[in-house]
Amino acid sequence: MDEKDRLLLTYLHNGVPLVERPFGVLAEKTGVDGAEILVRIQRLMQEGLLTGVRAVFDFRMFHYQSSWVAMRFESSELDANTEIILQHPGVIYACERDHDFNFWFYLAVPAGHDLELHVRCLEKLSGAKEALLLPVRKVLKGTDLLSVLDAVAFPEMGEHYEKRQKICPPELTKEEMEIIFGLQEPFPLTDEPFRKIAREVNLPEAKVFDTIKVLVQKGFLRRIGSFSRTPAAGFPPKTLVVWQIPEEKLERIENGINEFEEVLYGDRRPSYPGFPHSLYTMIRAGNAAELEVVTRRIQDKIGKWPHRVLETVRELKKTGMKYFPKGLDVWWEQSRHMVETVFQ
Repeated sequence: MDEKDRLLLTYLHNGVPLVERPFGVLAEKTGVDGAEILVRIQRLMQEGLLTGVRAVFDFRMFHYQSSWVAMRFESSELDANTEIILQHPGVIYACERDHDFNFWFYLAVPAGHDLELHVRCLEKLSGAKEALLLPVRKVLKGTDLLSVLDAVAFPEMGEHYEKRQKICPPELTKEEMEIIFGLQEPFPLTDEPFRKIAREVNLPEAKVFDTIKVLVQKGFLRRIGSFSRTPAAGFPPKTLVVWQIPEEKLERIENGINEFEEVLYGDRRPSYPGFPHSLYTMIRAGNAAELEVVTRRIQDKIGKWPHRVLETVRELKKTGMKYFPKGLDVWWEQSRHMVETVFQ
């Protein structure tokens, strides 16, 4: 990577200019030929130094409801029974874990949808033995659990859930929603990327420009740019460790985990009789022995509370966040009869 690459990464991080030929402007600023700029971007992506170019939204503006969910299946039935869950447009991550609650997923739905109803519907459709809704109650360290798992796929999720509260949808026009949906695809690496986006959303290019600028003014769109990627080689793996701590003791000990640099993330979540864990920590350790050393040090600090290592056996789904997915309303209309009457 030379000095021009570093300069290009800086410009991309700040955001591409909202003009007809944004990469031509970046080429001029970087001091390279117009054709070369796209070649450099592709090379930086191939070398793993660039995540790509995409729209960066302010998740708080969309008022999404989201949470982790844990379900229990017979091991022999897990693949067949969870397929319907993986097809849900709001499930953006799912994995199998080494636990009786062996299927975990992250579900996000827009304002106007009831997150709990979606969970109960998926529970019935999949035939899960039991389902636990595990919304975050308080973040103790880090940003959010999903972005700690994979900051490239999930840069900042802003997990948020308010039990059965009707959240008003954001004030967006149909055209603004169409363009938001279109901008969630990888930004076209072409001479005239906005023209390609305009064709995909079937709107005039001038209208696309005007709408994008309005989305920036309203605060929905931060920029269209990229994040530099730190090479993963040499970094120890991350493992989720959950702790069984009484609710009344959490306030006293929760600050203790901030002292450990190996703890990348920590939060509080509800506990259940079948899953009595209330403190969640994502810990970086090279192997099982190193992880045990870290957990013992944490116990020396916060007390000898029971804990459980939740190893990820395999990832089953990992897709970027999609605001206003076109298939969600269709999915809900076809499935809502399973549970809607239960909560009325």
